[in-house]
Amino acid sequence: MYTSEPSPSSSKQPSVPASTAAIASGSGDGNGKNSRASVEFVRCLRKAFEDAYGHPSLVSATVRRCKNPDLVSVEYTTMQRDFTRDSRRKVAHSAVLSIQDGELSKVVVRAPTDATDVQSSLRSPTDPSLVAVLRSLAGSKRVVDIWRDDTLVKCIDVTDKHGEFYGDSTFGSLAWANDNSCIVYSAERPEYSKAKPDSASFISNEDASDGEITDDITGSVGGVADPRFYEAESDWGETFSGKRPPALIVLDIFSAEAKVLASLDGITPGQVQFLPDNSYSSTPRIVFTGYKHTVRKYGIVYCQNRPSGIYVADLGGEVCECIYSGAVRSPRVTPSGRGVVFLSTLLGGPHASTSEIVYYDLERRSSRVVVPIARHPLDGQQKLEGTLLPDGFVGIYANQLPLSPWLHVDSMPKRDILVFTSTWRSTSVIMSLDFDGQKLELQSPIDNMSSNSVLGASGDLLAGVISTPEEPGQLMVGEARFDKSLSKVHVQWHRKQSPSAPKLAWKIVKDTCSTQSESIFVYPVEPNHDTLYFWSKGGKETRPLVVFPHGGPHAATTLDYDPLVSGLARLGFGVLLVNFTGSLGFGQDAVFAQIGNMDTLTIDEIQRAASQIHSHKEGDAKATVYLGGSYSGYTGALLAGLVPGYYRGIVLRNPVINIGENAAMSDIPDWCWAELGLGYDFDSPPELAPNSFSQMWQASPSRMSGNVRDPLLLLLGAQDRRVPPAQSLSYYYRLKAANAPVQCKVYPGVGHPLDSVEAERDSFVSIARFYASSLKKQW
Repeated sequence: MYTSEPSPSSSKQPSVPASTAAIASGSGDGNGKNSRASVEFVRCLRKAFEDAYGHPSLVSATVRRCKNPDLVSVEYTTMQRDFTRDSRRKVAHSAVLSIQDGELSKVVVRAPTDATDVQSSLRSPTDPSLVAVLRSLAGSKRVVDIWRDDTLVKCIDVTDKHGEFYGDSTFGSLAWANDNSCIVYSAERPEYSKAKPDSASFISNEDASDGEITDDITGSVGGVADPRFYEAESDWGETFSGKRPPALIVLDIFSAEAKVLASLDGITPGQVQFLPDNSYSSTPRIVFTGYKHTVRKYGIVYCQNRPSGIYVADLGGEVCECIYSGAVRSPRVTPSGRGVVFLSTLLGGPHASTSEIVYYDLERRSSRVVVPIARHPLDGQQKLEGTLLPDGFVGIYANQLPLSPWLHVDSMPKRDILVFTSTWRSTSVIMSLDFDGQKLELQSPIDNMSSNSVLGASGDLLAGVISTPEEPGQLMVGEARFDKSLSKVHVQWHRKQSPSAPKLAWKIVKDTCSTQSESIFVYPVEPNHDTLYFWSKGGKETRPLVVFPHGGPHAATTLDYDPLVSGLARLGFGVLLVNFTGSLGFGQDAVFAQIGNMDTLTIDEIQRAASQIHSHKEGDAKATVYLGGSYSGYTGALLAGLVPGYYRGIVLRNPVINIGENAAMSDIPDWCWAELGLGYDFDSPPELAPNSFSQMWQASPSRMSGNVRDPLLLLLGAQDRRVPPAQSLSYYYRLKAANAPVQCKVYPGVGHPLDSVEAERDSFVSIARFYASSLKKQW
């Protein structure tokens, strides 16, 4: 086991308040007034929430070298919660930084500016003085700003041209043409016309013009809405509720004319880039991901297995060709202009799994796999598909490639070197892929102390983020050079050193029975003022334990900062983050091993992980509670019925309770078949027949609701499309009828992640108060 544990201080342990029992039960003074102790407890929890959730998070960054080679200019954007407005605010920053000997220090810092209305922005690759900015203003107004250095050259109103901009990583697009004459971006297609008053007077049959009556009417005519206005049309599910499908918009910078690019039927575009101007084509062309749909659109966020293709089209919309088909995404044009690189995942089945990197040669019109799917961690360096892969390589796990992913090393000017972030067991790592040298390399350490990710590259510089379970993401700048002696690219990272003394520790806990699972254990080293309500005295064997597996199930918990984990650990809990068989970062075989075993294998591994902490006397078995959401809410509900009495309290966030019911209502019904090992055809979806429902019922927590006797708290998003709350409410009512100790909270206007600021605050405080109540008999 690896540990980051600092040396414990000799500070005096705080004592438990005398009114702890009153706080735990939430009792008042008997006169209908809240006790002072209860009010102070809630204030303490709110402060813990704001301390954990109040940090800005880096969402994008670009870095360029100044004339002085030891100085770099950095532009970066952060997202931060505003607890006064109960909203998230996007803030733009710029600074000149000194990079020397691994240290990052500020030389010039400009005042940050609010960029909440900015949906996307992009500096021209061929003229860095030009910047395009897509803004959504108050009153549903939309504009495109064109800046040259510090001067606003043009502000183009596009409100009447299309709907809302798309700025997400799936469908969002913004690209400059090679000659900077136009940009292409993604936005909702124009809305079909509503019914309008008919200004024309009544026309008799004798006066009507000749012609046949047809169904090809478009627009509002005769006082009736466009026939397409009320047509049933599915959306892309969770996070896209109510949004019209995206279209590609070509905006001429000089004429300010915006044109909706014609698209293929059954194809939704996103992730656009311009192809280079060369002999392969005489007209400007773009490359993009096209997501395919026939019968319906399926929920797509967190789902990499959706039918899609890589398409090449001209700006006139006359030519559109699919150059690669499967479950693909994230096309990036190589700096040499010779090809396009993208990610490819298995079509159907698990929603996320190991990806391969594919290269498409534009001249030869052929593709090849550069980095293949890894079935299991490699034993030593190995060359597969012609590429040398590093020792222990577990495969590629990346949702998207960076928008600016290409390194240019001075001593290797003609080499195409891709940088990206991937999951490697329980951490995030930065990797580089030299296409010409045919070598994949790690560019950040696997020391089980931190996670590292890359935001983008420019020249020989990289903008990255380093994060730990205690420290939110911090900007770091990397310098790349070619090490001739080792024949490899090496990146030296510069970062600001954190001066604060650590209060938390963490370590990787290996599964004693499996190499495909392990856990991250985050904990306070000793009792302190922040932990006094939950861990006021005693050794680590008295520390309360939260068992917290991830959702998915094909996702992963890494050493990246998580405010919920940090907040609970600072309150005095040890938090056990379980990566089980089926988690990403352990090879494709591990993903497949979980299929068909969702109600058994994961349960065994969660319990084994908790027992390891108990046996090592690092958590109190009599003060162990559970926290899970989505799939780990499902496993928590199973555990509530399978092992009553093991957990003193169980919190479930938007859990899957009845798989069959979820199959009929979720935006991802295929999940319910795939995780049980049943087939699902996107073009011909199966009926929820009695035999299928029976299999789903046998694996559902709902059938064991009669066994539940431990305190249970349900936290639900009223607008959850992924796991609609009706099944959890039904579960709640059954438990209430059986007099089980159950509570339920429903957050209006909130979806699957429960990610509004108010929902985050209330759920954090509710979780802590619920655990206090559940654990009060142990004090």
